[in-house]
Amino acid sequence: MLSEREIGRVVAIDTSQVTVELSRDLKALTKSTYEGTLEIGQINSYIIIPVGSIKVVAMVTRVVLTEESELKANRTMVSLPSSRRIMKATMIGTIDEEKFHQGISIFPVLDTPVMITSKDDLDTIFGNKNKSKKTNLEKPGYCITIGKSTVFPDYNIRIDPDIFFGKHTAIIGSTGSGKSCSIATILQSIIREPKVKNTRFVVLDTNGEYRNAFQKQNKNKKWINAIKKSKILYIPTDRSVKEKLTIPYWFMNSDDFVRLFRAAPGVQRPVLINALSSARENSSQQNWINLRESLIWECNKLLQFANGGTWQDRNSIRVICDGVIHAINNQENEEVLKELLSQYNTIDKEYILNTFDHVKRIAGRRDGNDYDPLGMQNRQKVNDLLDDILSNLINRANQSMGFGSSSSDSPRYFKKSEFRYRYLEDAMSRDVASVNRTRDNCSTMLMRIYRLLEDSRFEFLFGRNNIEWPDIKHALATFLRDIIGIESGNVSDLSNTSVINENELSFYDRQRGGAKRSNVVIIDLSLLASEILENVTALIGRLIHEFLQRISDPISGINRGDFPIVLILEEAQNYIREVKLEEESISKQVFERIAREGRKYGLGLVIASQRPSELSKTVLSQCNSFIVHRLQNPEDLRYFREIVPGVYNQLLDQLPALAPRNALVLGECIQAPALVEMREADPIPKSKNPFFYKSWVKECKQPDFEKVCAAWEGKLRNDK
Repeated sequence: MLSEREIGRVVAIDTSQVTVELSRDLKALTKSTYEGTLEIGQINSYIIIPVGSIKVVAMVTRVVLTEESELKANRTMVSLPSSRRIMKATMIGTIDEEKFHQGISIFPVLDTPVMITSKDDLDTIFGNKNKSKKTNLEKPGYCITIGKSTVFPDYNIRIDPDIFFGKHTAIIGSTGSGKSCSIATILQSIIREPKVKNTRFVVLDTNGEYRNAFQKQNKNKKWINAIKKSKILYIPTDRSVKEKLTIPYWFMNSDDFVRLFRAAPGVQRPVLINALSSARENSSQQNWINLRESLIWECNKLLQFANGGTWQDRNSIRVICDGVIHAINNQENEEVLKELLSQYNTIDKEYILNTFDHVKRIAGRRDGNDYDPLGMQNRQKVNDLLDDILSNLINRANQSMGFGSSSSDSPRYFKKSEFRYRYLEDAMSRDVASVNRTRDNCSTMLMRIYRLLEDSRFEFLFGRNNIEWPDIKHALATFLRDIIGIESGNVSDLSNTSVINENELSFYDRQRGGAKRSNVVIIDLSLLASEILENVTALIGRLIHEFLQRISDPISGINRGDFPIVLILEEAQNYIREVKLEEESISKQVFERIAREGRKYGLGLVIASQRPSELSKTVLSQCNSFIVHRLQNPEDLRYFREIVPGVYNQLLDQLPALAPRNALVLGECIQAPALVEMREADPIPKSKNPFFYKSWVKECKQPDFEKVCAAWEGKLRNDK
C-alpha cells in the first residue's frame, strides 16, 4: 500500500537523471492528499526522493507509457500486455534542514521511494519559507520577483540581484519571444521596490525600443517618466536632436584609433601610435617642455643627416640650424625660453646659439669628397657638439618638476587639426631615409583618417569639420557622470559657455545645467553608422570598466566594488560576434575582458541576443545565469547546449515550443531551475509586432517622407 505521497520507485540512476516507475496502484496521473488533488508527472514539476534525512529534488522532463508481455514460468501461456508508466527527471538540488541547495552531492539508490511535492516542499524550493521581512543588504537573497511558475502559478519566481547582475546573465531567444519585455520587467521590478533608491543601469539599445518602457509622452508630446519615483536619461544618436550622444575623440585609446582608422600592422600602426603619443604629450605639457622636446627632436634629425652620405644632407643640416637659431632669437619665444633655461644650470641662450651656429659652419665646409661630403673629422665634431647639448637637455637641474605621464592611451585632450597636419606628418618623417616609402605605406590610412574627420556621421566623435573642441575642465569626469546617470558635481568648476558653446557637447550641457541622478541611462544606438557601432560600444564599455578599476585607488574615496554598475547589451551579436579573423573586433575584445574581470570591480553584464551561435563563446560562457525564451534555430540550440552545464540538457528540449513571455530560468540567480511566465512589462518596450492586416483594412497615417529623408541626408537640424 502506497503512503500518502509516494508515487513510485527509482528504477535507474545516472549522474544527473533518475528514472522512476510509477506505481500500478495509481489509477490515474493524480494523487489525492489532504492538501487536495495533485497532478503527477507534469513536465517541469518537481518530485522528492528521500535519501536518509536529505530530500533530493528532481525536475520532471519526460513521461512515457510502455507495454510488455509477461511470460509465465511454465512457458506455456503468455498473459495480456501490461503497461508501465516511466517518468524521467533531472536532479537539480537537495532540501536539507528546511533549506534548498542547488546541485547534487548525494544520490538515491535503486528502489528508493519517490514522493510528490507537498506545499511545505514547494515553499522551501521557491524560497517562501525562509523569506525574512528584513533584507540583509549584503546577502539580499532571492528578493526580486520576475514572474510566476507556469506549473505552480501560486508561487512567484524571484532572483538574487547580486548573483544575477554580479556574475553576468544572458537573456536569449528568437525574435518575438519576449527578450526585451523580460529585460524591461526586471528593471521595472527593481526600480519599483520600495527600498530601492539608487540604481545604475546603462542600456546599449541598438533597436531604439527601451525608451517606451520607462517614459511616455504627455498631451504636449513631451517625454516624461512613466514609473513613479524613477528618473530616466535618454541619449539618442540622431544627429538632428539637441540631446544627442557625443563622445570626444580624445577619450579613445590607441587600440580604439587603430581599429577605427584600420591601421595595418607593420608601418601604419607604429606611425599612428607615435602620432597619438606626441599629440597627447605635447598638448598636455607646458610650453617650455614643448620647446625642450623640439630642440631634442631637431638634434636627433641633425645626427641623422650628419651620418648621411649625400651633399643634400649637408644642406639639410644648415637649414635646420638656421631654423633653430631663428626660433631662439624670436622675441615671441623669449618668455618660454627663460622658463626652459630656469630648469638648467648648464645651459644658457648663448650656449644653444653657439652650438647650432658651430654645427652650421661645419656643414658649410668642403673638406669632404663625393663619397663622404662631410668628412670623417667634421662628422665627429658635429656628433660631439650634438651629444653634448642632448646630454644637457636630458639632465635637468630641477628634477622635482615632472613632465607628466602621458601615452598614446591617456585620455588627454589634443587638437584634431594638429594631429592631422602636424603629428602624423612628423611621425611619417622620423626615418628621413625612408620618408617617401613610409608615406606611400600610410596612404590608405591617411585617406580613411581624413574621410572620418570630415564625415558628418561622425560629428558626435570628432565634432563638426570647422569646429575645434577646446580643452575643457573635467571632460572625462563629466562624461562618466552623465553616461552612468550621476548627478552633477561642482558645476562652477566646469568650463562656461565662453570656453565651450552650448549644443556642442550635450553631456557637458546636461552636467553644466545641474543634471539629476538617473536610475536608467538608455543610449539609443539605432541610428549609429554600422561601421562604427563596434567602436562606440567598446569605448563606452571600456571607459566604465577602467573607471571602476581605478576606484580601488585611495583617491576615489570608496572601496572597490562599492559602486556597482550594470551594462545591458541589447542584440549583442551585432558587436560581440564569435568570428575567427586575424584581427578580432575591438568590442569583442573589450567585452570579453569585462566578462572575465568585471565582477571584481562591480561591473555586471546582461547579454541579450536572438542568435547565441553568433555571440562570443567567451562572453556567453562567463554568464552564470540564463533566461532562455523560445529558440528554434538548430545551430543556436546546439551552441547553447555547449555553453550551459550538461545537467540542464533534458530541460532544454522544450525551448523550441515555449510560448511568448515564457522562459526557462537557469543558474545561481534563482532558487531552483523553473519554467517562468515572466511578469508583463508596464509600460512595454517599443518592440510589439506590426499589425499588417489592420493597416490593410483601415486608412493609416502616412509618414512625412520629406522630413524623414531630409534628416537622413543631414539637411535638417533641430538645435533649438
